[in-house]
Amino acid sequence: MSSIKLQQLNHPNGNELTDPEVHPRQPQDDDEIPTETQQLLPVDRGYHAWSFLAAATVIEALVWGFPFSVGVLHEYWTGVKFKDRGQEGVLTTAATLQSGLMYMAAIAQGPILQSFPQHRLRLQAFGLVCGVGSLVGSAFVTEPWHLLLTMGALYPISGFFYLPAATLIFEWFVEKRGMASGIMYSGTGVGGFVFPFVMSGLIERFGYKAGMCGVAGGYAVMGGIALAFIKPRVPIAASGSGTIRHDSRRTRGTTGLLTRWKDTLLGRGSVNLVFLQRTTFYAFVGNILLSSLSNFLPAVYIPSYASDLGISKPNGTILLAIMNAASVPGLLMLGYLSDKIPLRVVISLSCFGSALSCILLWGFATNAGVLVAFVVLFGLLGLSFSALWTKLITVIARDDPTLPPLLFSIFAFARGIGNVTSGPISSALLNYSSMNGSVGGYGQHNYGPLLVYTGAMMVLGGFCGITYRS
Repeated sequence: MSSIKLQQLNHPNGNELTDPEVHPRQPQDDDEIPTETQQLLPVDRGYHAWSFLAAATVIEALVWGFPFSVGVLHEYWTGVKFKDRGQEGVLTTAATLQSGLMYMAAIAQGPILQSFPQHRLRLQAFGLVCGVGSLVGSAFVTEPWHLLLTMGALYPISGFFYLPAATLIFEWFVEKRGMASGIMYSGTGVGGFVFPFVMSGLIERFGYKAGMCGVAGGYAVMGGIALAFIKPRVPIAASGSGTIRHDSRRTRGTTGLLTRWKDTLLGRGSVNLVFLQRTTFYAFVGNILLSSLSNFLPAVYIPSYASDLGISKPNGTILLAIMNAASVPGLLMLGYLSDKIPLRVVISLSCFGSALSCILLWGFATNAGVLVAFVVLFGLLGLSFSALWTKLITVIARDDPTLPPLLFSIFAFARGIGNVTSGPISSALLNYSSMNGSVGGYGQHNYGPLLVYTGAMMVLGGFCGITYRS
């Protein structure tokens, strides 16, 4: 998922938790039960590993690049298609539901994929169809609430298409896993840079319906080609201790699914929940939740903000593309710094730096130059915070190899809650004109309360994050 990395977490004896040779996985579509002498394809090198990485990067760009570019569509919906309908709140909610529900759905989609690995390819294809169907359906909406169904509810199901690409990378890369993950997750920034130009160009030239159908067609073709290269490296072992196995022929029905879900998420047997007694866990979850309440809002409102101020060079589409492009080096930078300097310093840099960019740059931006400075700085520091998830999970999990999957799901769910609720909150704030007439952007078109809220949530998230105990 967008820029979320679980990598290089260590086993108590120093071996990596995710060593595919130690923990064989369950069978995928068309997998064969191997003989003991079957040779595995090499890790970190070779055609199969690099073709997988290329395909995974394309899927990352498609699935997450589109939600991070939805501000272009939000501007069109509010300014053209549904102008003067008085339902900006519905349109904003539809835009923020995409990423929010995708994060939250991971807590269910992951266990389903793990419980039914023999259907991995079918589930991925189903997710791709839902993503394409969401784009096609959005082309033919006639009421704002229709977008809640197409963009808001249907598109997040494409998480089935994405998740195997994000998890099978642990099988293909070991020593170069950090580099491979950085390449794959940079797809979000690349997609977020390309999508705004593609969507606005097609809509401007061919109209909204044809433009959205064109985007859906390209999404389907590129996704279908990439799907052909998403293949597992490690087949199932005939037997082995420490491997969670579920026989779908022997465990059926709702009870069986719930049992497999519990075992997949928590692990079979006892899971040490002592981390729930540590303030560090709540500090990090609070950090993610609070910052997510505002982190997505600049990507939604920057195109509309530029349009309301009459800024056309660069226009909102270009500004959004610059913001997403800046997140690519931002992800690499924050991830690198988290290994070199104290984590509190990096959390402060990301949260307080992005908050200051909102308060001082966006808040006083009435010309193109200041607005460009804001989108570059926010892309570097704000959109890239998820690069720290690996480090946060390592601090909580310590030497417990059973905790990372559970912590990952909790983090994703917290971020999803923040993203989903930020839509209605921001729409409500835009109804207040108490700051109109104030200096800079604070006095423009009711944006003042929204700007204060965005910066305040990031500050609160930063303070929450740095209160953890080592």
